[in-house]
Amino acid sequence: MTTIQENEEILLESGTNEVEIAEFFLGTQSYGVNVAKIKEFVPYNSVSVTRDINSPKSMAGVFMLRGELIPLIDLNIFLNLSVQESTDRKVILVTEFNNMTTGFSVDGINQIHRLSWKDLKIINPIMKQHSDRLTGSVHNNNSDILILDLEHIISEIFPVQTALKHEKAEQEINTDQHIYSKRAAQKVIIADDSVVARDFIQHGLQTAGYIETTIVDSGKTALEWIEKKFNQAKSDGQTLDSYVNLVVTDIEMPEMDGLTLCKEVRRAFSSDIPIIVFSSLITEQMSHKCQSVGANDYATKPNIGELVARMDTALNISE
Repeated sequence: MTTIQENEEILLESGTNEVEIAEFFLGTQSYGVNVAKIKEFVPYNSVSVTRDINSPKSMAGVFMLRGELIPLIDLNIFLNLSVQESTDRKVILVTEFNNMTTGFSVDGINQIHRLSWKDLKIINPIMKQHSDRLTGSVHNNNSDILILDLEHIISEIFPVQTALKHEKAEQEINTDQHIYSKRAAQKVIIADDSVVARDFIQHGLQTAGYIETTIVDSGKTALEWIEKKFNQAKSDGQTLDSYVNLVVTDIEMPEMDGLTLCKEVRRAFSSDIPIIVFSSLITEQMSHKCQSVGANDYATKPNIGELVARMDTALNISE
């Protein structure tokens, strides 16, 4: 049983645009997930799994780990892959994100790769119409590693719980008409590579009154957008805050991650434009990393109510 947090070698510096990807197998295909989401690896044959006959087919059941009952998802079944014969290599990835602990059964673990986010390629938009469960891919050692969107997978398996969570988060938003009109005047750029996340963020912010928002799919695209606004402001004899008042960014994104985006915005364009990190990876350690690269604040996905409150504070919006 290997606890990820005990391995100090995977702890990366902030804003280096690097990521640790754990490569695992489903059949003969390599898949990957950000190590920051993995709490530990557990041998499959070391736990007792209890199945609920009313659960979705891809739900292998639940298992007990140190007194905590954890749902177990069979990725082979979920992805409609051929189920492999049981081997000693079968492993459970115990993940922790979105304030939720989940187990994913896989056919085996290969190794952990330290990569640049530049190495991860965004899935072709045409392909992504059929592959929303992927966030990108990376070519490494003569093989292609497909990066799974675990948040999207969770939302598919638990649609009712996910919808209720989003609904509850939106109910926490202050929609007073006076504060609503103040939000409507703010110009916000949002970077997130997940289609699902972009949709619920946009819906939540529009509900709150943040209607002048630009949403892009990577930190690189966001930085290019900010650079364009910076040059426009310079040409017009204005300051950058005439064109953008707030930056909201995820952390995990192909090409450029959110921590690097924060660092580059501070280095090249502005020391005072507020930046908020909105990510499923927020922990005490990650909060320190956010601060170290110049982020003003952070909020945990998918709590859109918390994000709106943090945005209001950063922009000095109050009743």
